[in-house]
Amino acid sequence: MRVICYVRVSTREQAEKGYSVGEQQERLRAYCIAKDWIVEDVITDPGFSGAKLERPGIQRVIRLVQEKKCEAVLVWKLDRLSRSQKDTLYLIEDVFLKNGCAFVSMNENFDTSTAFGRAMIGILSVFAQLEREQIRERMAVGRVGRAKAGLFHGGGYAPIGYDYKTIAEGGEGLVVNEYEAMQVREVFSLYLQGWPVNRIRKYMTARYTTKSGDWGNDTTIRDVLKNPLYIGKINWAKKIYDGKHEPIIDEETFNAAAARLASSQWKRDCSDGLERNSPFHSTHLLGGILWCGRCGARYFASGNYSGKGENRKYWPYYVCYSRAKSAKRMIRDPNCKNDRWPVAKLDKIILDQVRQLIFDPEALERAAGGNQEAPPSERRALLNARRAEAKGQIDRLLDLCQMGTLPAAAVADRLKSLQDEVEGIDTALRELEEDDPAERLEAARATLVGAAEILDNGSLDEKRELVHSLIHRIDLDGENIDIHWSFAPGESE
Repeated sequence: MRVICYVRVSTREQAEKGYSVGEQQERLRAYCIAKDWIVEDVITDPGFSGAKLERPGIQRVIRLVQEKKCEAVLVWKLDRLSRSQKDTLYLIEDVFLKNGCAFVSMNENFDTSTAFGRAMIGILSVFAQLEREQIRERMAVGRVGRAKAGLFHGGGYAPIGYDYKTIAEGGEGLVVNEYEAMQVREVFSLYLQGWPVNRIRKYMTARYTTKSGDWGNDTTIRDVLKNPLYIGKINWAKKIYDGKHEPIIDEETFNAAAARLASSQWKRDCSDGLERNSPFHSTHLLGGILWCGRCGARYFASGNYSGKGENRKYWPYYVCYSRAKSAKRMIRDPNCKNDRWPVAKLDKIILDQVRQLIFDPEALERAAGGNQEAPPSERRALLNARRAEAKGQIDRLLDLCQMGTLPAAAVADRLKSLQDEVEGIDTALRELEEDDPAERLEAARATLVGAAEILDNGSLDEKRELVHSLIHRIDLDGENIDIHWSFAPGESE
């Protein structure tokens, strides 16, 4: 009998339980020899979760089975095939048995040609799925426990004002970076003196640098002013815990800044007796989430008047900052000629898309599936490839140091940069592992509760809040509109 051996491990299982690729391959080959079976191929999925079928190895197994290239698929253990009950039964009944291919699990000794064997596989796949869900629950509890213990949850990334040091580096999370902490204190001081956010950003960028370069944009300033991390707190899952790290700002200063931030979100009376919006509060539905798909600049609302007297009207447009050239710091490409959009026209298109999600379940499911450039399996492969390359560079640098070819001081910064990159990749891989389409879909449905009433009768602010809760960003390229839904994989809310 011609057999394909399928092997899968995840990094966690390989480290904790010894389910190595080599060990599984050796046992499966020995089993085939004992049964006098012919091994047509050994296909592996190293470092891939069994939660989904987006794995290059299992996809290849499916193709070979459908092409009648084997008579059986052999695995070491049932959960190597999948940890999802639905996917396990799909593979066995709709792929393997449908194409005249048997399925054999070495440890459980199943025979899928009998009804009893298929029933037992269904039962055991339930427990495989249960184990996966328990792992996810334990990870979530672990994050909450970490926050309750006062530990920063951000991998190797540290916000402005802090460095992140592991236990091996002599630290336990966040350690104050005195140079950046000085800058953070100055931001709070200037803000409480009445400086606007934009002026503070210009001032800080002209004088200081941070680990990320400069102070970026106005949002960077606001994020600092709103972050309770700077008073020694940990913000996790919308709850605040006492942190173990040293605060940079006292609570009185932080609360005063928070009060001013809150007041700037409302309309205020001006000296001329008129009421005007705060500069931080957009008066248009899509303000803040529109981006140019050609040069990468933001879009903003502008317009012009036409007509005279009673017929004089204002016609607003969304236009790329690079094309408008109204704010020098916002220009990304002075030659950008991306299209302008009438505000009313684009607002209607986006609201119609939101309305479609409410009344068309299939459209909502497609949106929750994401609009990423690469599917999860390709993204995971790219991340793993870059991780291996970075680890190789680290090893080569360490070898050069040990050989005395390069002094340690000369490569210290490069080593830290590579190590930080590896930690960042590990975080991205964990996020891919934990991604659950069903949870994303449920979150989207919850957000849409009552949305129809808001679209029909809500104020502009209510519609704006709804749209911004559903959409992370919108890229415009001529007549092409690319909506990035906030509940799609890889998008932040």
